[in-house]
Amino acid sequence: MAKTRVWLSRAISVLVALSTISLGASPASAAALAQADIFSTTAINAIELQIPDASATSLNNQNTAKNYVAATFKFSANGQSIGPINVGIRMKGSTSLSTLDRTPSFKIAFNWKLLKGNRFLGLKNLTLNAMTQDESKLHEFGSYKLFNLMGVPAPRTGWTDLKINGTAKGLYLSVESVDDIFLGTKYKDVTQHLYEGIALNDLKPGYNDGTKETGRYLVKEGWADTPNKNDLGKLIAAANYSSGANWYAKLATITDRAELLRMFAVENFIGHWDGYTGPLQNNHFFRSNILGKFTIIPWGADQTFGENRQTRVLLDDYFIPLDKPTAGFPWVQQSFKKDTMPRGMLFVKCLAYSVCKKDYLIQLKAVSAKVTSSKFVTAMKSASTVISSRTSQPMKDEQVRVQKWIGKQQTRVTSVLKANGIR
Repeated sequence: MAKTRVWLSRAISVLVALSTISLGASPASAAALAQADIFSTTAINAIELQIPDASATSLNNQNTAKNYVAATFKFSANGQSIGPINVGIRMKGSTSLSTLDRTPSFKIAFNWKLLKGNRFLGLKNLTLNAMTQDESKLHEFGSYKLFNLMGVPAPRTGWTDLKINGTAKGLYLSVESVDDIFLGTKYKDVTQHLYEGIALNDLKPGYNDGTKETGRYLVKEGWADTPNKNDLGKLIAAANYSSGANWYAKLATITDRAELLRMFAVENFIGHWDGYTGPLQNNHFFRSNILGKFTIIPWGADQTFGENRQTRVLLDDYFIPLDKPTAGFPWVQQSFKKDTMPRGMLFVKCLAYSVCKKDYLIQLKAVSAKVTSSKFVTAMKSASTVISSRTSQPMKDEQVRVQKWIGKQQTRVTSVLKANGIR
C-alpha cells in the first residue's frame, strides 16, 4: 500500500507539472514561435525566470549552486509568449561561477526530474550566458559563427533580455546546449559517446578511467547504450601512437582528420586560449560515432578575439602563437608561475609533423579568408547593431577593438604562412 501511495503521489506530481506547462501558452502563440526565435541574430528575445525562495537559497550557496532546482520559465519573441513552464535550473561556470545574487550564467533543463520527456520548441536544455568575461558581448557569437562557417559543428546563439523574479538582469546570450538534440541536428551519423573535456586532462594513457560521472572524462551522452569508455581508450592510444607519418595515418582512422584540422585553425585564429589547443586543454567535447571516429566540439569561447582582461590597459590586445607547441594565457604567471605551457597533445603532435602542420596552416589560411567574407563581416556588424541599445560606450569601444584585432590577426596569419612557404 505504501508503494502504491508513493507511485500515485509521483503520478499526480507529473500531471500537475504537465498541466502547468500546457497552461503557459495558447496554441496560437506556441505555433508562432520556433527554435529560430531563441537563436535569432536579428532581434532580442525575452526570458523570465521565477525562482522560489527554496531554490534561490540553494543557488546562492557556492556548495549547491550547480545543483538543479525548481523554477518557471517564460519565453517571449515577436509579440508572442510561451509559459510560464516548469523547468530545472542551476548555475553554470567554474572559475566564472557566480551566485544568484550577482550576475550568474544558467543551465536550463526543460526535462528535469518529473519533467522527463518534455521539450521546449524541441530543446531539452538551454544555456544562458551572462557574458561577464566578454566586454564586447560578441565573442561567443562571432566564434561559433566562424566555426560553423568552416564546417565545424558549434552552438547557435541568440540575444536575450533576462528577468529574474521581475528584476531585469540585462543582456544575456542564449547558447545552444551540446546534448543529444544538438548532436542529432549537427551530425548525419549516429553518436556513440559525447565526452566533456576537463581542463588539464589531455589524452594521456589511462585517462579513459571511471564511469559516466567519474574519471578524467565525463560522459554526457551515450552511456545508456554503451556503458564503457572503450572508444575513448582507442583515441588515447592513437594520440600517443608513435609520431610523424605513422601517427598522422593512425589519426585518420580514429578521427575526422579534416574537420579536426579546421577546428584547430579556427581556435587559433580567434585566439581561444581556453579551448583544446590552448595551454589548459579546456572547454571542448570529444564526440564519437558508432564506428569510433572522433571529432572535437568547441565550447566556452567567451575569452576570445584578444581581449586582455588581465591588464588595466583599456582596449589592450592579447595574442597566442599560431604555430608553436606552447602558449601562455593572461593569468598564466599568477596561476602556474610560468610564462608558457604545453598545448593540446593532438595539436602539438600535428605541429611536429611537417605534413600535418602544412595541412593545418592551409586551413588557417582558409579561416583568415572566411573572416573577410560578406557572411562573417555582415554578421558581426549586424550583431553590433542589434544589441546597440543594450551596450555601453566601453562595450562599443571593445567591439571596435575586436574588429581591429581581427585585422591584426590576419596580418599575423599571413606572416606565419610566408615563414612556412605557403602562399
